[in-house]
Amino acid sequence: MAVKQAHRFSQKQSRPPPSRGDLKRKQILDAAAKVLARRGYAGTMLSEVAEEAGTQSGSLYYHFDSREDLIEEVLQQGVTMSFARARAVVDALPRDRSPLQRLEAALRAHLKFQLVESDYARAAVRSIGQYPEEMWQRVNEQFRAYGKFFDGLIAAAMKAGQLDPKVDRSALRMLVIGAANWAPEWYRADGSSTVEEIGDLLVRLLQKGVRVSAK
Repeated sequence: MAVKQAHRFSQKQSRPPPSRGDLKRKQILDAAAKVLARRGYAGTMLSEVAEEAGTQSGSLYYHFDSREDLIEEVLQQGVTMSFARARAVVDALPRDRSPLQRLEAALRAHLKFQLVESDYARAAVRSIGQYPEEMWQRVNEQFRAYGKFFDGLIAAAMKAGQLDPKVDRSALRMLVIGAANWAPEWYRADGSSTVEEIGDLLVRLLQKGVRVSAK
């Protein structure tokens, strides 16, 4: 065990630090995520991204071939990060948590991540319906993988008798996730409800709407 730990430490020590170019590229991606989260795909201009990144518009092309390449990378990362976050939250739950509790935890994690934790996640959902067709086809592959994750959680809750198995599972998934994905359009940090309260309401709608009552 000590040998393995020493080997991992050695690997970390030998890993070269990120170059100035890599750091600048990450800075541009972070800036683009912030702008996309505010504006969506249609409203995002490279001049605003450059201003957010503290650089000139022309310098963006040193790191990205086009506006679309930059935006697509942000969107791909947004979906991938959201998926990873929700899955990590579910995986960290105690084994005795029920299928419905796992679904609820994933929904809360998804909602919170895109509302207050990640500009990338918020950028991805704020741009739904605005992508060019070819870009949407590529990004949608990540959305479908994420959707399958939630579909599995819903199916498990139905199999356990906690959600009504007669409900159209696909429709239920799209309605619940669609409601969560729309939240960035109206959520305000200084609004009347906190992120936690909005999560509670989303879970309550799921529970009251299609949960099977205990006999």
